[in-house]
Order: sequence, then C-alpha cells, then structure tokens
Amino acid sequence: MTDFPVRGEPGAARRRSATGSSFTRSMFGAFARGTALIAVALAIGIVLLQWSDASTDVAAGGAPPPTGAPVVIPESTTTTATTAPAGPKAPAELAVLVLNATGKNAQAKPLSDRLAVVGYRTLTPGNANRRDESVALCRAGLDEEATALVAATGLPATIGILDEAAAAGMEGASEADCVLIIGAR
Repeated sequence: MTDFPVRGEPGAARRRSATGSSFTRSMFGAFARGTALIAVALAIGIVLLQWSDASTDVAAGGAPPPTGAPVVIPESTTTTATTAPAGPKAPAELAVLVLNATGKNAQAKPLSDRLAVVGYRTLTPGNANRRDESVALCRAGLDEEATALVAATGLPATIGILDEAAAAGMEGASEADCVLIIGAR
C-alpha cells in the first residue's frame, strides 16, 4: 500500500510548506523578471532619445550653438501684432422684433420666445401685412448679424436692409436693430 500522510503526521506539514514556498519563489522570480524587463526597456528608450536628438541636430544643419553665444532672431521671422476685425455683434446686443405676416394667429410670439432663449433681446412681437416669403431686415452694417438671425430661426428667409422707410410701415420697428417678418411659406 501507498503511504498517504495523515493529518497531524510530520510529513504532511512539510509537503504543504514546500508547496507554499515554491509559489513564493515563483512569484518573486516573475517580479524580478518583470523588473529587469522594465529596466531594459527604459535603458533602450533613453539611448533612442539621445540618438534621435543627435540626429536632429545634424539634420537641422549642424551642431548646436556654442555655450554662451547670444541667440539672434532674424528680422524676417519676427511677428507683428495685428488686430482682428470686430466681427458680428453678440445676440444679446441686438434688439429683434418678430412680426407675423402668415395670416394665421399667434405665429410671432413662439418664434420670439425661441430667439430669446438663444440670447437675442426680443421686443414685443406683433403683426404685419400678409406676405408669402419670410424676410429679415437689419440696420445697415449688420449683414453678418442678419445671417446669424436667419440661421437661428431656421426659416428660409431673405435678408434685407431696415431703413427708415421700411421701419415707418411697421409698429415697433424704429426701436429694433432687426425685424424678422414671418411669411406664409
């Protein structure tokens, strides 16, 4: 018969501890191999970085300037400060009047409310004479603002100039920077 260690016998304890110590040795061996691999990768990385820096200097036309030599920037590479154009006004800077010319009731207020949510300063909406097409009329010089207003509405509207003659025929238009007239189509 085969001898099997029975609990409490001296041989059983030795076999368990031998198994436990081999696991510990295996774990430490894997740790040591992993650490060595990382160290080798780090060394290779440092060598490659040094090599690439040296080759860049040669490719750029030579060695770096001697220590202590002043660095002179050629005049042709200096930049000058320029001012950007003012750009369009923010929606909050524009007073917008929305007028309903569809022939249906209550079309101007919902659009006026949507424009207010986007940030436009809206005036009290109203009605205009019936017309087929929608149009955005803005004061002279507000072309970009008119384009942004039409984009904010989602309407297929044409853009025009809001002059004194056009403002005279619409109630509240004299206070507005832009008037948006909602047409039937």
